[in-house]
Amino acid sequence: MAPATPNVAPSLPAPGGESIPAGFLPSPVEPSPAATGAGGLTGGGRDADAILIGQLVGVLPRDDAQERMEKALLIMAALKPLLAMSERDRGRRAMAEEIARNLGCSWQHVYRLAEKAKTGGVMALARMGERRDRGQARVLISGRWMDWAARLCAAWPQAGDVPALADKTRQLVRAAWVGGAPGAFQCWLKASAALAKDLIDAGCPEPLAVELLSITCPRKWVEAEGKHFRVAGRALRDGKGVYDHNITPVRRTAANLKPGDLVCGDITPLDIPVLRDDGSVAYARLVSWHDVATNWLWVDVVLLEKGQGIRRDDVAASFARMAEEAPFGMPRRLYLDNGSEYRWDEMLVACKHLADMTGQQFVADESATAPASRQVVRSIPFHPRGKRIEGVFGRLTHWLSWWFGYVGGNRMTKKVATLGKGVDPAPLAEVKRWLNETLADYHVTPQPRAEHMGGMSPQQKLLSFREAGWAPWRIDRLALALAFADRYERKVTRGTVSVNGVTYYADFLMHIHGTVTVAVPRILLGAPVPLAYVLDGPRILGWAAPEHTYHLLDQAGAKEAARRKKVFRVMTGERLAQAGGPLDEAALAGTRALLLGLEATLAEVESAKQEITLSEEGQALLAGYMAAQEKAIADLNRKYELSLTADKLNRWADEDEDTKQARAMGL
Repeated sequence: MAPATPNVAPSLPAPGGESIPAGFLPSPVEPSPAATGAGGLTGGGRDADAILIGQLVGVLPRDDAQERMEKALLIMAALKPLLAMSERDRGRRAMAEEIARNLGCSWQHVYRLAEKAKTGGVMALARMGERRDRGQARVLISGRWMDWAARLCAAWPQAGDVPALADKTRQLVRAAWVGGAPGAFQCWLKASAALAKDLIDAGCPEPLAVELLSITCPRKWVEAEGKHFRVAGRALRDGKGVYDHNITPVRRTAANLKPGDLVCGDITPLDIPVLRDDGSVAYARLVSWHDVATNWLWVDVVLLEKGQGIRRDDVAASFARMAEEAPFGMPRRLYLDNGSEYRWDEMLVACKHLADMTGQQFVADESATAPASRQVVRSIPFHPRGKRIEGVFGRLTHWLSWWFGYVGGNRMTKKVATLGKGVDPAPLAEVKRWLNETLADYHVTPQPRAEHMGGMSPQQKLLSFREAGWAPWRIDRLALALAFADRYERKVTRGTVSVNGVTYYADFLMHIHGTVTVAVPRILLGAPVPLAYVLDGPRILGWAAPEHTYHLLDQAGAKEAARRKKVFRVMTGERLAQAGGPLDEAALAGTRALLLGLEATLAEVESAKQEITLSEEGQALLAGYMAAQEKAIADLNRKYELSLTADKLNRWADEDEDTKQARAMGL
């Protein structure tokens, strides 16, 4: 196999005259059977230009190449007087004998050296004594395999020749390496079994094929193939192994960063057992923030309940404390992990909310096309090399291991002081105190191996930036709480808003109609009850508290109802005063029509009217219609009079004597 070139020039000439880009290496050379001069060994009559399996292509310099070249140059220098003479010169023999005495050989050998120098120059002299088949394998795979292959091809012609059989073996060995063979022996076992099976399936006599399984593994040949194909098998099975040992890392530097320019966030377990309040043993978590410029660590210890994982609230609260108290100040850019506790919308858009609330003094965009200084960066999943905080955790482990109860990363095999006894847990407060003091020692310890630290400690690095004029950013805690909050659009109903089953009330909500933005902070600000903040765009209208439920006969409920009515009346009066009283709509009726000239428009339209005259046929039709209408009206009047007369006659016929007398008297 052709070895990989360690240093590739900007462009390499390809066989066809084209150039190969820098950093590009072609696939390994196909080491096919019978490279140069090996055709006679195969018995198959192959051409001498075939390529040997597992053999280096071309003649590479040996260790004595420099020595051979130096000796050839000395011989060439000694032969120059002889080469300058013609073959008929009378002193040529004497010159050859003199040169022979100097070189320590016979004068006949000097003539042979001169002949080589004439035809091949210095290179011909340097190659003297080398084998003509140098760099060519004398067996394809191994001696035992060659004997078996020759007997197989002689007994079963369908197998082809030995080089073809060797090529098939090579392919199966490569496939075994790619399949994940752990070593040369296992690779040969699988490849030989596969070859024997293929031969038997093709009709080869089984005893001949089975003989292959007893051939000893040609370790050097198999390992030569594994040199270029073993990594491919690892890539299919062991992603971390390939990441750790094969993928070339990209070098990065933090030399130009200032404190707070780039802060990494991550969560790691504290491998020290602590006691809960109920006496149970637990392992706390560390919410850590790492300032890349100074290698400063800000750590919050979170003790979780049984069966509970780290929450987004814990991360938000830790971020707020870090932004308020960490010496490197409010981060200008975050580099976050891909854990679920960081997959929180507000964690990514918090910078935008902070920008809105600070009047764009702090700016950070989510868009991938934004400037680098305005982006929230996420690390590649499962690639710790890209997160500098992982290396800091590794160094921190050396500090944490001083604690007597430190169990190490593998809790299945805890580091304990005595056999058969568990680790003695410690109170959480005691561990926190020791951790803070240990971090203080870490911050004043020089870090000579960190390339951007210049041998300084985090304290010295921070002080150097401060002396150069740098100052940390600080931001109001309420702004942080609102930035890291869950936001909801809610409709105001009778002075309340409801979020996730909790009804929040505030007096000012009684005079708001429509929808508002309700921000429920994940960071507690010290209030006795959790509060929700009501926003109108970037403006904070106020805070609302959870609605209190009173007993049916509780007088406090009645007093609260009376207070709310009074507050509503007062707020109504304030609104009336701010508006200058209600508008007299009755007095304004018709004002718009008058101001916009509606009457003038109607008069102008009426003055411009045009009378339409009917034709004779139309006038006759209209006259006939009017006559028919008058006749119909006369008929209706006559029918109505007849109906009244008939009604009177009917009523008179049905009257009794008293009614008749009363009617006759005019009553």
